[in-house]
Amino acid sequence: MTLVEMVVAITLLAILGSVTVVFMLRPIQGYVDLTRRAALVEAAESALRRQARDVRLALPRSVRIQNLAAGYAVEVLPTIEGAMYRRRNNVNGTLPTSNRLQTGGVGDADGFDIHKFFRNITVPSSSTTHRLVINNLGGSALATNAYLAPNTSQQTVITLQPMTISYSATGANGAHNILMTPAYRFNGHSSNQRIYVIETPVSYLCAANAADPAAGTLTRYYNYPITASQPTTAAAFAAVNASSARVTDRVSACSLTTTTGDVRTRALATFTLTLADQGEEVRLVHQVMVDNSP
Repeated sequence: MTLVEMVVAITLLAILGSVTVVFMLRPIQGYVDLTRRAALVEAAESALRRQARDVRLALPRSVRIQNLAAGYAVEVLPTIEGAMYRRRNNVNGTLPTSNRLQTGGVGDADGFDIHKFFRNITVPSSSTTHRLVINNLGGSALATNAYLAPNTSQQTVITLQPMTISYSATGANGAHNILMTPAYRFNGHSSNQRIYVIETPVSYLCAANAADPAAGTLTRYYNYPITASQPTTAAAFAAVNASSARVTDRVSACSLTTTTGDVRTRALATFTLTLADQGEEVRLVHQVMVDNSP
C-alpha cells in the first residue's frame, strides 16, 4: 500500500464518518428531546393530579386561594372521614339521649353515635390530631368558620388542645360512637347532619417569580396548625413549622382560577401548569369541581 492510497482511504473514511454522524445525530437528538418532553409531561400531570386529589378531599368551604404576582397559593382542610350523626331532637326510636349530639344551648357533648359505620378510621382507636367539623360555612362568623380560632367552646370545628377523640363500636344498634375528652359543645347543627373528621391543613405554593427564593417550584406544605390567615410564602410556612415536599421544579408559569369570585361556593377550579427544560416547554390544564355542600 502506497502513501497515496493510504491518504485516499483515510479521506474516504472521514467522509463516510461525517455522513454517518449527520444521519445518526438527528434521530439521537430527537430521542433525547422526546424523552425530555415526556418527563416534563409526566411531572406536570403528576403535580396537577396531586393537587386535584387534595382539593376533592377538602372539607366543604375550606378551599382558600391567593393569586400571587407569578403563581398561587391554595390551602385546604383535608377530610379523612365523613358521616351522618344522630341528632338530639330527631326521632331515633328508643335511642338513649346520651347517644345523640346536642349543639348550642347549655352543656357540652362528650359522645354521640353516627349512622352506621366509619370506612377509613380503624375502630376502636383514638387520636389527638383529628378534629371534628360540623356546619362549616366559611365567611367572617367566628362560630361557623373552621379557620378562625374559637374564643369559646362553641365552634364549628374542634381546635382545642389537647383533646382526645376516641372511636368505638359501642353505640346503639352496633353503630360507631365518637367520644370527646374533654367534652365539647358545637355551635349548631348541619342541615344534612354531616360531621367530618379532618387533620391539619395542606397547602400548595407555586412560585414562578424569579424574585422568589423558591422560584420555579411547586411545593406541598403540611403538618402545621390551623391559622386564621392563609400562609402564602415560604417564610410564612417556615414560621408555623410546616413540613414541606417538593412536588415539581422547572416551573415557568402557573395559575389557578375559579368560576366564581368566592371559591367557598360551588365552583370549578382550573389549574394551569407550565414546565420548561432546555428549550422544551409543556403546558397542562386540569379542572376540578369544588363541591361545597355542607
